[in-house]
Amino acid sequence: MPRLLVLAYYFPPMGLSGVQRTAKFVKYLPEFGWEPWVVTVGGVAYWAFDPSMWREVRGSPVLRTPSLDPLWVLGRVGKRREVQARRGTQDLLVRLHQAFLVPDNKLGWAPFALRGGMKLLKKRGFGAIYATGPPFTAHLVGVLLKRRSGLPLLLDFRDPWSRSPFLSFPSPLHMAVHSLLERVALRAADLCTVTHKGIKGVLNLPSRRPPEVVVLPHGFDPDDFRRTVPGGAGKFAVVYTGAFYGRLTPKYLLEAVRGLLDEYPELREEIELVFVGAFREEDRELVRRWGLEDVVEATGYLPHRQSVERLCEAHLAWLMLGRGPFVHVWVPGKLFEYIGAGKPILACVPEGAAADLVRSVGGTVVPPDDVEAIRGALMAYYRKWRAGELSPLPEEAVRMYDRRLLTGRLAGLLDALTGR
Repeated sequence: MPRLLVLAYYFPPMGLSGVQRTAKFVKYLPEFGWEPWVVTVGGVAYWAFDPSMWREVRGSPVLRTPSLDPLWVLGRVGKRREVQARRGTQDLLVRLHQAFLVPDNKLGWAPFALRGGMKLLKKRGFGAIYATGPPFTAHLVGVLLKRRSGLPLLLDFRDPWSRSPFLSFPSPLHMAVHSLLERVALRAADLCTVTHKGIKGVLNLPSRRPPEVVVLPHGFDPDDFRRTVPGGAGKFAVVYTGAFYGRLTPKYLLEAVRGLLDEYPELREEIELVFVGAFREEDRELVRRWGLEDVVEATGYLPHRQSVERLCEAHLAWLMLGRGPFVHVWVPGKLFEYIGAGKPILACVPEGAAADLVRSVGGTVVPPDDVEAIRGALMAYYRKWRAGELSPLPEEAVRMYDRRLLTGRLAGLLDALTGR
């Protein structure tokens, strides 16, 4: 069985959505003839940890290296491994690292990841190198390892790089440097995978001999859903899984629900909003302002399996993306969990890749800040639930995002890349 060197900063026991794609590939690749060996960081402070994800991948060799990035430093000096930061502090830190650290604040991981990767490659038996980003420091390390080893390189883009909705460039020079580094990495790559066609459309591909770019979407793991139950009786439950940050806010949903309760007071006993994930103090203040304390449940961060359970217990999955640059190419990983649960989806998103995907599986799309449209869509779904007419997503639409099948596609790409 050939070995695959996997460069992934975000890896279990860290939690949240940036971990799941890589972890599930590592879990299933041996079934398709590839043995993943992972280089990641060790001992960091982080927003959330999920031991259940680690149990799924601990059979694979993992090399954890030091780093010189903020999360690793906090892990060394802090008393708590889980870190929390107020929005203002987070925004300040983001602006600082975007000004001084290119491509990202994980740049201090690069020398350690490079050394760790070379250490593993000396063991021989490796057929290819796989680097996933963000952070895109991993892509630069992958380029250096390819040049030293001669192995083929596959770069995985979970988000866009220089045309990212998450980046705010301090100057045109910063954007030029990001674009240059992205082009250098893509020139060195033998193959690229992206999570959806929106990212493929904004890659800064070199004009000469660009690598093949293959859409390999996010997905869901059927194993995560086998012990869950579908939404049943009780209140009409609307669930959101994930954190709120930047332009992601529950503000407009909460305002829409407040309007529904004003018009239909009896709904207060029949509807609930469940937010699974980090819920900021400013979000709690919105709940208090609209008098929705008895309608809203904020669970805080839950391990992935528990998050899936809460999703499956609900009746409607809610997605939100705020307006902003390049947001049309952003498709959150949580959307594929919603699909895996088979839940009807209400997406408050701008037009773009996420809206297209939601419509393709029979969901509803409304503008993210149109309170009246959100209110109308919620009421339509509530009435279907009340009448027993709320239908799950089509089975054929769900099946195509099975992570085991997607891993088989990745293995096929690696086989072709290495001539197996």
